[in-house]
Amino acid sequence: MISLWLLLGLIIATVSVATLGAAFSVLGIGALFSGAALAAGAMAISLEFAKFVLSAYLHQRWLKLNAIYKYYLSFSIVVLSLITSMGIFGFLSGAYQSATNVLDAENIKLGALKDKQNRLTVEVERLNRSVEEIPVNRVSKRIQIRAEIEPAIADFNKQILNLDALVAESNIKILAVKEKVGPLIYIAKTFNMDIDTVVKYLILLFVFVFDPLAICLVIATSESLESRRKEKEEGLVSGGSNPTAASPEPESDIIQMRFVDSKDKNVV
Repeated sequence: MISLWLLLGLIIATVSVATLGAAFSVLGIGALFSGAALAAGAMAISLEFAKFVLSAYLHQRWLKLNAIYKYYLSFSIVVLSLITSMGIFGFLSGAYQSATNVLDAENIKLGALKDKQNRLTVEVERLNRSVEEIPVNRVSKRIQIRAEIEPAIADFNKQILNLDALVAESNIKILAVKEKVGPLIYIAKTFNMDIDTVVKYLILLFVFVFDPLAICLVIATSESLESRRKEKEEGLVSGGSNPTAASPEPESDIIQMRFVDSKDKNVV
């Protein structure tokens, strides 16, 4: 008989894997059809429930069903599994894209800040060079030009300092995002592959395992429950096949009863 602990483990594994797979699929399908996310999510939930019920039903009634009917149901389960896998792929790829989009946005922002810094630095250098280009003997002219450009140079330097703070803040955000995708970056470097390719293969591994495993767990749980039920019924039948039968009486008691019975007959 299948142990109770194994049966409980199968039930817990089935519920957890099936529920998480269905949740990821519903969220992914809702994201794919964002224009009607609520309707698409409701449809996905009903299809997920039908898929697991049909899997258990087909396993128990396979030999008793019409060939066309059972093969159509099998085809439906395969199609629903592909839909679930598509939803899971959409959810996981969306989660990865949300992280990489933040990283790309911060890199773009950082590049723009550095470009602005470079332009301001070049402008400050140009203004200083304009003063230096004035002949040395024209001291009054130098002083006049320096006085005119000094406020602009001070303003540019102030902007450069502010941009330094923004650049540092952007670098910190980039490091925080890289911490989230750090393992993926390490794997990509280990296999000398692009990080997007690594993520694609990892998501495909999850997709190929997740929903088929959930269906197999549903079938295994159904089979285990049916097996325990049959074994209990067989145990009850074998243990209660002759409930009125009593234990045989000892031979001495039988002889004694016959002797007493014969004495009674003689007396009569």
